[in-house]
Amino acid sequence: MDIKSAAPSNVKGRENNNTPTSEANTSTQNKANNTSSAVNSSAKVSVSQLSRQMMNNSILAAQEEVSISAGDNSMALLYRAAIEAINQELAPTLGDNAIQKGVDSGVDYSPEATADRIVSFATNFFSIHQQQNKSMGLDEQVDSFMLKIGDAIDQGFKEASDILSGLKVLEGDIAAGVDKTYELIQQGLAQFKQDKLAKDESQSVTQAT
Repeated sequence: MDIKSAAPSNVKGRENNNTPTSEANTSTQNKANNTSSAVNSSAKVSVSQLSRQMMNNSILAAQEEVSISAGDNSMALLYRAAIEAINQELAPTLGDNAIQKGVDSGVDYSPEATADRIVSFATNFFSIHQQQNKSMGLDEQVDSFMLKIGDAIDQGFKEASDILSGLKVLEGDIAAGVDKTYELIQQGLAQFKQDKLAKDESQSVTQAT
């Protein structure tokens, strides 16, 4: 009688002991599934999106600097926004590119220097644009590239200007610096276009003779 009554108790005890183990296994499996889902979700995030997030953090950092001290920091913000806009504009056709986020102390952020760096960065992509549009003539290649770059720079300037306006510092010397930088960039792009077309015309004349 004692043995019979003890047997169910032992079985019940084993069942009770197995229940936590089963729950633990289920919990572990759920965690593994969640982790797998998180990894798969992360894999779907494109390099462009990650770069955009990194750049936004960089712009926000510059924004904080500007709110403390305007001056050259406003030009650093302008530069970052312009470079990011160029990358975003060209990424669909030219691929994701390393974004120039670093702003080292002592870097010249005068309108002239800032404009030169933006123009240099933008025009470096022209050769890739040519390779991907070989069916176009040079005039059309240059025009389509200038349109892309011009739209991107306008977008970058708008974003930076909106931030500076929100901080109530887009006035006086800062506003003048932004306007001058934009003007110098347009001059630099116009010169780039003129040089490309003049070089092509010169080569055509040489080949004809």
